[in-house]
Amino acid sequence: MAAGAIEECDRLLDMINTMLLIAKTEAGVDRPASVPLNLNRIVREACELFRPMSEDKRVSLSCSENEPLYVRGDTRLIQRMIANLLYNAVKYTPPAQKTVSVIVLPEAAGQVALMVRDSGIGISPTDQRQIFDRFYRCDQSRSQPGTGLGLSLA
Repeated sequence: MAAGAIEECDRLLDMINTMLLIAKTEAGVDRPASVPLNLNRIVREACELFRPMSEDKRVSLSCSENEPLYVRGDTRLIQRMIANLLYNAVKYTPPAQKTVSVIVLPEAAGQVALMVRDSGIGISPTDQRQIFDRFYRCDQSRSQPGTGLGLSLA
C-alpha cells in the first residue's frame, strides 16, 4: 500500500513539474538554453533507454545511425521531447506489431527533421488538431494511463 502511495505521489509530482515547466516557458520566465548539440547522439541515447520497454512489448525499435547532426537547443528539453514521442509510440503500438522507428534527416536551409513512426492505433484527423493541447487525450488512449501533457510539452 505504501509503495502504491509513493508511486502515485511521484506521478503527481511529475505532472506538477511538467505543468510548471510549460507555464514558465509560455510566460517567458524560463528561457531554454540554446547550445549546439548532436541530435543523433541524443536520439541514440533515448532509443537505448526505451529498448527494454519495446522489447517487453515485442516491438522492434529502430533508430537512425547517421553521422553527427548538430542543432541548437536545450539538451534537457530536447531529451524530454524525444522521450515523450518515443514513449507514446511504444505505448500505443500493439504487442508484436512491426516497428517504431526514429529518423533524423538534414533538411534544406540548415533545418533538421526528426520523425518518429509507429504502427500503433493512429490518431484520427479530428484528434490531430488537439493532440498538443494540455490534458487532451484521444478516445483510444483513455484506456491507457497518462495525463495528456506529453505532447503539449513536446
